[in-house]
Amino acid sequence: MRETADAQSSSADAPSADDQAQAEGLAVQLAELEAKIADLQAARIIALDIIPGAVPMETYRFPKRCLMLFGAEGPGLSEKALELADDVVYISQFGSVRSINAGAAAAVSMHAWITQHAAPRL
Repeated sequence: MRETADAQSSSADAPSADDQAQAEGLAVQLAELEAKIADLQAARIIALDIIPGAVPMETYRFPKRCLMLFGAEGPGLSEKALELADDVVYISQFGSVRSINAGAAAAVSMHAWITQHAAPRL
């Protein structure tokens, strides 16, 4: 009788096939989320500002994953923002004007990113 009770107890403690499948599904989801987090953490911060040492946008290769920072027209980005940036890029301009509206700068920069990374549509 004791052997029967022990057998019933151990079968009740063993996970069912549904429980195992659910656990495996959760493990797969967790691995996918961890991969996405790693991908996002690898994103580079790109500052757009006209400062000494900045790279012209025409020669810069934007990373696939990036966050672009734009400063106010005139003063540009703060020193802290520039310190946090992985790269600093500027939009080439002709004439004596050395600033561009932040919305216009964002549009130009995002278009440059798209031309480098978007698949052509046929």
